[in-house]
Amino acid sequence: MHKVVVLGARFGGSATAYWLHKLFPARELEVTVVDQWTTMTYRPALVTAAAGHPALADQWHIAMKQRCEKAGQHFVRDTIMRIDPHQQQVHLASRAPLSYDTLFIATGTDPGWKTIPGLGAERGGVCEDYLARQSGDRLHRARSIVLAVGPLAQAPDDTPRLAGSLDAPAFEISFLTDAWLRQQNQRQNVKLTIITPASVPGEAFGPKNQALLARFLAQRHIDLITQAQYHHVEHDAIHLVGHLAVQADVMIWIPPYHGSELLRVSQLDDGYGWFPADPFCVHEKWPNIYGVGDISRTALPKLGHIAMMQARTAVHHFYALRHHGTPKPFNPYVLHVVWMGRGQGLLTLSNWLYGKGHEWAHPGVSSALAKSLFDYSYKLFSGWMPIMP
Repeated sequence: MHKVVVLGARFGGSATAYWLHKLFPARELEVTVVDQWTTMTYRPALVTAAAGHPALADQWHIAMKQRCEKAGQHFVRDTIMRIDPHQQQVHLASRAPLSYDTLFIATGTDPGWKTIPGLGAERGGVCEDYLARQSGDRLHRARSIVLAVGPLAQAPDDTPRLAGSLDAPAFEISFLTDAWLRQQNQRQNVKLTIITPASVPGEAFGPKNQALLARFLAQRHIDLITQAQYHHVEHDAIHLVGHLAVQADVMIWIPPYHGSELLRVSQLDDGYGWFPADPFCVHEKWPNIYGVGDISRTALPKLGHIAMMQARTAVHHFYALRHHGTPKPFNPYVLHVVWMGRGQGLLTLSNWLYGKGHEWAHPGVSSALAKSLFDYSYKLFSGWMPIMP
């Protein structure tokens, strides 16, 4: 039986496991999913916890081990140490190496907390549940709140290019926090600031969405500092190149991202920590290894929807090879909804980032309802929804 190993059980890994179960009969593959946690934290919902409601972080844990085993797949809880593509083995922390015939890597990127002097997870964040809880609790005592977007380290010739790691959560937290403070009649006492290395807000979304975001920020009196270059961070201030210091009682960071240490130690990266993939998500050197989600240099702008689309592309390519079909290459586009607070959302559907020039933006209640529906459907079906992108 053909041995398939999936590394990671978040957006990309879960969608990969879904498509393997959907397309292949049980007798054809032996599928093993590896992750260091048996549950997935649904990260898109953590912005609500960070925006003054820390208890909400505990409501977004999804039982991925249970989901995979219900489908007849093996689930191994362990830490992945190294991949040996020559021996076709995955080395784990606490057990014998795991052999594979085909490997899907969906372990995500590593936050580069230490790439900015003085920066660390203790400064505040939103990318993990414990960070979102801490950030949400600190907001209750703050008079100046800064949402800081870290830079994205890419290879020099990578396209598309983004300056920031992911700016959407910063805008969501700022809008939700603004709405929460107004409900408490405290907005006039709190200064909200967003700092980003990008030249515009929503750099991955396109000009229409960027203009809308800029307008909404101005209407809510949320300050925006663009093209920021970070010099160093202190406990109550972010220092930018040019000797500008931004004071902060509370910081919430979307950290810098600089690729994957797993890929580096396994010598599977492009020299900059990213998975070098062809249009079918196949490794440029190893045809039996696929890269899905944030780990891939083609996954920009690091959104869960793109990871799910990559999983579909990768598994359908794998299926086509085994069943003499014709695979379709990855056709990326951005589909995202920014929480605006007050029951509003900003829906973006755009391939502008990828040079296609199509962009659609829709602010309103219906966009927020669509985001709520997706979030709760994802939780209800443990990531394996009836309709998958």
